[in-house]
Amino acid sequence: MFERFIEKSLINWRNSDNRRPLVIRGARQTGKTTLIREFGKRFDLFIELNLEKDVNRKIFVGVKDINEVILSIESVVGKKIIHGKTLIFLDEIQNCPTAITMLRYFYEDAPKLHVISAGSLLEVKMKKEGWSFPVGRVEFLYLFPVTFEEFLNALGEDFLLKFLRKFNIGDKIPVAVHDKLIGLLADYMTVGGMPQAVSEYLANKSFIMPREIHEILITTFKDDFAKYAAATSVEFLAAVWDFVPFEIGNRIKYSTIGGTHANSQHISKAFDILHSAMLVERIFPTTQVKLPLVKKAKFAPKPVFIDIGLCTHSLKLTRDQIRDKLIDPRYTGALCEQFVGQELIASDSRRRGELYFWVREEKGACAELDYIIQVAGKIFPVEVKSGSHGSLKSLHQFLARSDLF
Repeated sequence: MFERFIEKSLINWRNSDNRRPLVIRGARQTGKTTLIREFGKRFDLFIELNLEKDVNRKIFVGVKDINEVILSIESVVGKKIIHGKTLIFLDEIQNCPTAITMLRYFYEDAPKLHVISAGSLLEVKMKKEGWSFPVGRVEFLYLFPVTFEEFLNALGEDFLLKFLRKFNIGDKIPVAVHDKLIGLLADYMTVGGMPQAVSEYLANKSFIMPREIHEILITTFKDDFAKYAAATSVEFLAAVWDFVPFEIGNRIKYSTIGGTHANSQHISKAFDILHSAMLVERIFPTTQVKLPLVKKAKFAPKPVFIDIGLCTHSLKLTRDQIRDKLIDPRYTGALCEQFVGQELIASDSRRRGELYFWVREEKGACAELDYIIQVAGKIFPVEVKSGSHGSLKSLHQFLARSDLF
């Protein structure tokens, strides 16, 4: 098991005097269960209750008193719960709405007890069935695919990791360092951030098994579509899923997806569902150059896929093609935009931040910036270039309109 940086947030949560039951949110196969099991080793006792199992769901049936719940858990697992030294993990909690309600009482009546929950289809079921977590009684962390920094850390590239963290715009990068980083970035774009694929690469330093895992994951995600929506919507989910890797960086035209029998409403709903499942992000435009950022929901958005490794696998690109840019330049730029978008999305484990891209509002204008981010009360433009060539006209137009400098 390699380190996930979110573990620092888990440790802070454990040590907090104002701790609430914690909910780990994220797409399937991003390593939620493995993360919590590893974290559980820090406690004297770790209790895992998978709420897909009927015997575990019955613990929460017909009870309103938290002491009765704790007694039932002790009876099922045959171990004594000690407040402050026991971690209770409620996995697949979306299968038991009563357990979700009981999180409130864990907070109010057993505040010293450490409780974490997670679920593979949590986001989808929340939206589909209309329930939510107790307001103000729980806290959240989001787990995304492995980032490039986590990838470098897992490889033991401590020097490069420190170099990147200290790097400032304008600093010089030695040629040897630059070349090694480019090579490692190509490795990362090939392996991606799905934990199972990363683990296989770390074990064998081969791209064969990660690619096999990518194929399994892509099939698994598509097989899950039937759990997300009605049977009539599954084909639209599949159409969007297959479409997105080829259209990274492009504005989405719903009318071009799903064939003649699909309309824009079908495709828009499919995007909504995949967004809830955290498999596809829709980046909406904004015309703002000052806070607050307001998205133009009726304007065509751009997609970001869940993971760049799954993206390059869908495009059937090899590591050498990515490293040496032996592909259509349009796809080279798209991969860089996917990489940056994925990193920005994963930059804050406390919230599922909303990304924007910037467009000019004036009639006939075509200026467009890849991303707009908010940091410390200011907004910053992000323009992604895959090489040293190309103009920065849109960036200059944004800066001329903003008060950033």
